[in-house]
Amino acid sequence: MVHDPYYELVPEPKEPPFDPGKTALLIIDLQYLDAHPDGWMGRLCRAQGRPNLLNERWAFIDEILPNVRRLQDACRAGGIELIHIRVKYLTPDRRDGQRSLAMGDEEISADGRDDDFLEVVAPHEDEMIVDKTSAGTFNSTALDQILRNMRIDRLWVTGIVTEGCVELTARDAADRGFYVTLVSDGLASSTRKAHDDALQRMTDGGLMKLRSTDELCAQTESALRRTSPA
Repeated sequence: MVHDPYYELVPEPKEPPFDPGKTALLIIDLQYLDAHPDGWMGRLCRAQGRPNLLNERWAFIDEILPNVRRLQDACRAGGIELIHIRVKYLTPDRRDGQRSLAMGDEEISADGRDDDFLEVVAPHEDEMIVDKTSAGTFNSTALDQILRNMRIDRLWVTGIVTEGCVELTARDAADRGFYVTLVSDGLASSTRKAHDDALQRMTDGGLMKLRSTDELCAQTESALRRTSPA
């Protein structure tokens, strides 16, 4: 287990009371590009003669999708903003992208469906879509300004991959002063070992919280009951 003993010397950071109106759910990279075997990443596996290389990834993503959708629906009912984040380039040859995304294989052509969100967790109505060309969302988007314009200070984070785009986004958010909660069963990686390691590292010391879909849905429903007319 990864642990920094420094955190034994200082109190765990406190969270303010939960306010749905100041909370947003981030859904990171659940798009065909990298979250479906027919997307760019799956096509790359087949082109290199390794069609089963990412089977653990695809199964892990399939496992979290119902949890992400259930949390999305709870947030929609409870007045929590949903923000859908994806990798989407400005140019067909992806020259505006960041090399950390490792999208340089010219043998695998782009597919218009790669930009599409997976249907079960796709945006509804006027929910916001943020397009990024970097691994961490804040580095290539106006997300920080968007959140501050809406007076949002708490982020619930779902999506893929835990030790990659999710971790970079979550750490940047915490560093900018947002209260960050990682949804334990709403995140996935190519391997469960990488996922578990990242969650442990990110939550060591308590700067970022770790809660399940059930816990966050219950919290949202409880807040909704308190504000609903008797």
